[in-house]
Amino acid sequence: MGDEKHHSRLAKEKRDGALAEFREGRYTVVGDLAVKAVEQAIEALASREGLHFHLRPRSAHAERTRWAKERFPSVSGDIDALWGAYGALGYEGVNGERAKKALEAMERVLNKFEREAGLRLE
Repeated sequence: MGDEKHHSRLAKEKRDGALAEFREGRYTVVGDLAVKAVEQAIEALASREGLHFHLRPRSAHAERTRWAKERFPSVSGDIDALWGAYGALGYEGVNGERAKKALEAMERVLNKFEREAGLRLE
């Protein structure tokens, strides 16, 4: 099912992957990995409450987003920005500036989770 440690490890792996893909200029992949890094971090935090959104794939995104915005309202705009970048990068193609903004939003969210909730990305 995945516990906090499992999802934290996956969040770190996806964060590192997003950063590496950006350095390589593979911008269409950056949006995917940045979103997935944040989603894994949300799963890690939610698992503390016995919640596992990934078990219901059809509603997982909406539930994850709602949960995160309720508990961490200050990341709401960054989560929305990430999803916008995901769509733009995945469907419109290579845009280094948009990829950079996605990474910045990802970092703000993950850093907030680390500072305020004590999440450790291992």
